[in-house]
Amino acid sequence: MEGASVFRRAFHIASPIFLGYYLLPVDLGLNVTRTNVTLLFLGTAWCIELTRIALGIPLFGMRAYEGNRVSAYAQGSMGLAFGIFVIRDPNIVVPVFIAMAWIDPLAALARRRKWSIAPVFVAYVALFLGTTTAMGAYLLPARILMAVVAATLALAVEGPRLPQIDDDLLMQVVPMVTLYFLVAGLAPAGLPLADISL
Repeated sequence: MEGASVFRRAFHIASPIFLGYYLLPVDLGLNVTRTNVTLLFLGTAWCIELTRIALGIPLFGMRAYEGNRVSAYAQGSMGLAFGIFVIRDPNIVVPVFIAMAWIDPLAALARRRKWSIAPVFVAYVALFLGTTTAMGAYLLPARILMAVVAATLALAVEGPRLPQIDDDLLMQVVPMVTLYFLVAGLAPAGLPLADISL
């Protein structure tokens, strides 16, 4: 496996470190908040991305077809930003992001080797369930329902290659939005939501 592919997969696997956002105190002192720091980080990354596109500079690990579009790195960060600032519910954002980070490379490997998608689906569901269980997010029936819905949607958008939109973005935004409205619909019916302050 060439170095760029190894780096890209390693970055994918390590990317949940960005969820450390939720571990930071809201107020970091000196009138600096975690939101300020996050926006500074994202703004800097996106400025670098715009410069890269304008100058035609490839980043290490980029695939050839990403040269004239927003890179997977940047689109992945957009998906996380959407989760943090729009969805705003870590019980949804955290398991969806971790599943995207760890299952996307597995799904790509399965597709290249012509494996069945079933083990990948099971792995996504298991990872989602493990994450939400560790967070104490929902009762088991709700966790199972959400895991199956998220896995179905994420794997549906992982396969097709769209010219300008990367699956690193779609595998976050599509499940997050769907789960957001699913929770909103089930909550009035008595779905217990965890009272955690992340």
